[in-house]
Amino acid sequence: MTIVPTGDVAVQETQGEKVKPARRRYTSPAMRERRTRIVDTAHRILGEGGVAALTIRRLSDEAGVAQRTIYRLFGDKDGVISATVVDRMKEVREHIARRGQTYTLPVVFSELDWMVSEMERDTLYARVVVGFVFETEQRQLEVRELTSVAYSRFMGWYELQREAGHVRDELDVERVARDHVMHEFLVYRRWVLGQSSSEECKLELHACFLRSAMLMLREEHREDYLAKLAGIQKKLNRIASV
Repeated sequence: MTIVPTGDVAVQETQGEKVKPARRRYTSPAMRERRTRIVDTAHRILGEGGVAALTIRRLSDEAGVAQRTIYRLFGDKDGVISATVVDRMKEVREHIARRGQTYTLPVVFSELDWMVSEMERDTLYARVVVGFVFETEQRQLEVRELTSVAYSRFMGWYELQREAGHVRDELDVERVARDHVMHEFLVYRRWVLGQSSSEECKLELHACFLRSAMLMLREEHREDYLAKLAGIQKKLNRIASV
């Protein structure tokens, strides 16, 4: 890949094919305020009607900015969508970082519960962006941002267990972590589709994490995780029987 300067922006070339130029960064207070207004408005529109509802014309009208400003800041509609995801996940990561907690199992469970509460707080938008992970033609930037927290959480737990000498070393932890992330998002998807309540979603997320974690643990350290998983399954069975 080479970077070819073309005036105000740089164009990336990959195997002879040009891709979209990187957007110029604007740092003036007025432009930052407009950017925030555009992203917040796009966030709301996406929640109300999904990707199809978001048009540059509607966004311009409802955010109170010129269409040319949107194009200048984001390039196109996809650039706006990406910005809503990037900004939202930045907020999530900053919240987690402020807590400064080590990924013990109780901390993992607490964070998963908080993720569900955040989806409840922003339900309409959550339903749209969780769907991005399962689209046939994936939005790679958005999916990478959306899945980054789940991946970091699993790896944070793994590193703690590795330092304690509790994990097996014959498994590919990267592959297990990636598989776990997709299983976690399948749980979110069930909630998005209305197939599980928030209480069930939290329990299913706990169970999902325990199953992935047990793959990495040495046999003598699995017993406690297995007991917790059995307890969660009993709770889920009771909910299902009501």
